[in-house]
Amino acid sequence: MSVAALEAAIPPGALLLLDTSAVLAYLSGAEPASAIAAEVIDGLVAAGRNPTIVSAITVCEVLVRPNRAGSASAVRLVEDFLTHFPNLRVEAVTLDVARLGARIRAVTATPAPDALILATAVASRATVAIGDDAGWPGIVERAGLPLTVLLLEALADA
Repeated sequence: MSVAALEAAIPPGALLLLDTSAVLAYLSGAEPASAIAAEVIDGLVAAGRNPTIVSAITVCEVLVRPNRAGSASAVRLVEDFLTHFPNLRVEAVTLDVARLGARIRAVTATPAPDALILATAVASRATVAIGDDAGWPGIVERAGLPLTVLLLEALADA
């Protein structure tokens, strides 16, 4: 995808939510979606065009691999990215997020981690969620969430 096409798909100033899959693709650099994740994160987020959030649930999920590997340096690298990357902040799972997550789960039967990540987006007033879970657009529609889902794979193919 060209930078112009990516910028056309994501409105300037829109608050973005990065799903775990987008963060993992970016940090890995070797996944099929890594290049487009890097275009979003390095091109739109770092530049300040689009402020961005990740859920604390994503923090938990992206730290599994480095912890499983027993790599303190990899844990530090991931934590440094999540806490110091420009225009990116981690949002907590608050009581309001948990309540909304429960409503999303009740309506859609979505697994708790995905429901909480989507609830984080809505509670934080993000308008665009970026990830690689093909089920998310249907979840968002069934739950009536005010959120646009952009899939990395679709962005890469555009």
